Amino acid sequence: MGTTTETTNGQIRELTREEGLALLDREAQRYLHMSAEQFIKAWEAGDFDEDPDRPDVMYVAMLLPFAK
Repeated sequence: MGTTTETTNGQIRELTREEGLALLDREAQRYLHMSAEQFIKAWEAGDFDEDPDRPDVMYVAMLLPFAK
């Protein structure tokens, strides 16, 4: 999957909700082999409560605000 990046010259670039959801989806697929929608449902259901500090889970969880 090819991605494009935009040079921001050190500026902060805000993502739209759609871009944030795409980022979450891409990383959830990469690290957890599930879609963003599946991850959000599992996260909200507490499916990761037994081991919430797994690095792959925490990395994807930190992206949740980008999709909201």
